Amino acid sequence: MTLCRIELGARYPCLSLEEAYALAEIGGCQEVEIRGQHAVFKCPSCEIFKRSALAKSINGERIRKEKPQIARSVKTLDYITARTMVNLARVVRGSWVWEPFVGTGAVAYEVERVGGYVVGGDVDLKALDLARKNTSGDLVVADALYPPLAKKFDAIVGDPPYGRLSKTEREVRALLREFIETALSLVKSGGFIVFASPIYVDFPYLKSCTMYLHGGLYRVIYIVQA
Repeated sequence: MTLCRIELGARYPCLSLEEAYALAEIGGCQEVEIRGQHAVFKCPSCEIFKRSALAKSINGERIRKEKPQIARSVKTLDYITARTMVNLARVVRGSWVWEPFVGTGAVAYEVERVGGYVVGGDVDLKALDLARKNTSGDLVVADALYPPLAKKFDAIVGDPPYGRLSKTEREVRALLREFIETALSLVKSGGFIVFASPIYVDFPYLKSCTMYLHGGLYRVIYIVQA
């Protein structure tokens, strides 16, 4: 076993720590110490932490974060958030992942980057055309709340387009509840559902971390295990 000393990112401390825990779980690591922005794990190998989106370094060696060269639009999710969400969902090689709001494929790209397989859906035909340039997964025209799916997935990751679907905070809350119920019916027992929201919703069974963007804007990342 090897000691892995991780310097966590300071900008999103909650998310950075949650991502470190998720990667440690994937890598079969044991927690040794968490102190401020530093985490120490005992692992078979420190290699798993190299896929981190938020951590700064491993044992003093800076983590290189290559920006993906993908087809983009103004709606494309930034790669740091997409990569973080995929890590939080514990996606590994061979994982089957449902991306209910596939958009232009930023999350799907990150899933495939770590060896997962994506089934993605969206109601935006133009976005799907762009997504097909970024992922080799199965993409379908589908409403996230009523997906035409029969199988269960290892993980579900998504960034719902709230601005297009709702106008009030009450509508966002209702959408979240319905989405969570649908997602729980499609993920395997023990699997993770990770999604974003523009507002904080106090669901007692959901873990959440906030990403402050700029001005008064922020994004809340929710994590739920089935």
